[in-house]
Amino acid sequence: MTAREVDGLFVSISQLKLWQQCPKKYEYRYVRGVEPEFVPMALAFGSAFHAALALHYEALLRGEVAPESEVKERFIDTLNVAKRGPVPLQHDEEDDGPFELVEAKGLQMLDVTLAHPSARPEKVLAVEKKFIVPLHDVETGEALDVQLLGVIDLVVEEEGHRVLVEHKTSAKKYSTDQLNFDTQLSAYSFAAEMMQWGEVGLRFSVTTKTKSPQVQLEDVRRDEGDMTDFLRVAAGVLKAIDVGISYPVRGWGCRTCPYRRRCESER
Repeated sequence: MTAREVDGLFVSISQLKLWQQCPKKYEYRYVRGVEPEFVPMALAFGSAFHAALALHYEALLRGEVAPESEVKERFIDTLNVAKRGPVPLQHDEEDDGPFELVEAKGLQMLDVTLAHPSARPEKVLAVEKKFIVPLHDVETGEALDVQLLGVIDLVVEEEGHRVLVEHKTSAKKYSTDQLNFDTQLSAYSFAAEMMQWGEVGLRFSVTTKTKSPQVQLEDVRRDEGDMTDFLRVAAGVLKAIDVGISYPVRGWGCRTCPYRRRCESER
């Protein structure tokens, strides 16, 4: 079964990144539809944090201010929905503590994030902005029959220019390599060009899970070369999926992989 049969005419940025991380994990999730053994706590935590920030910025988009109590309640409710879900949450022993401590850390991080000046942008243009743009092969110029699907966390306006913001939670600050080479913002830059948005700013807003959480705000650049690299990656990954290339990538990611037992059993 190919990506086209699973996903129709669309592929998401997260799917492309997952295949790059581990083709076998992609196969289990998107090709074979294997039920995951668990949901990593970090994934549920990040989703809950994003949901809380979305509530905050959606209110600003309407010209209102959401009470911090409601923003925090959104975080707690979303995290608890994941806890009560059909697939159990699993803590990472090296990074997570008991559920109550994880919840408390999230609230502490929200305090820091909402108090940061970036939480009151000049103007909010969109929250969780979805886009679908065509992909093409940069070598041949041929249009691919798969389009790129994505969601931009936040679009703000500063001095008359759009800035695309990607929110992240992280155990520590992003390194220079993470900022410079993360595929997500290369894809956003490409999508903005395809949507004829003109020149846009690109920004990471990283809230750390450190003892004293911090907001790392980093403006980054992506040029034509970066977008060309992204298109080559997208076309290459799609071709590999279509011909059924799949193999496990053993490493640190196995520790929190929800398909680890299945993968080990098939060795």
